Amino acid sequence: MSIARHQCDNTEHNFVADGFNWEQRVRGELAAARSWSEQWGDVFAPDNPKSYSQKIAKLKEKMEKLPVQAMMSNSQMSYTPVVPYKDHGKNYKRKTTDFSDEDA
Repeated sequence: MSIARHQCDNTEHNFVADGFNWEQRVRGELAAARSWSEQWGDVFAPDNPKSYSQKIAKLKEKMEKLPVQAMMSNSQMSYTPVVPYKDHGKNYKRKTTDFSDEDA
């Protein structure tokens, strides 16, 4: 058994601390994204809106340009009815075959 393996066996793992560290990391990432947008957003995207109300207005304008079908759910869409076996008419059942001995 190696020394490193032996030392790992004697240490305890704190899952609560892991959860706390992960939560802090996520908060830091969200804050970094927010501050980057505020500090560098004008340089890389000068046409983007600055406030949330401006962002909402811009998204509403985009939404109005979309076709109506894009905003419908499956339950709201109407589909054209499909008639099964349209080419076969009313008698679409399988034909029966007579297996009698005609050659005999």
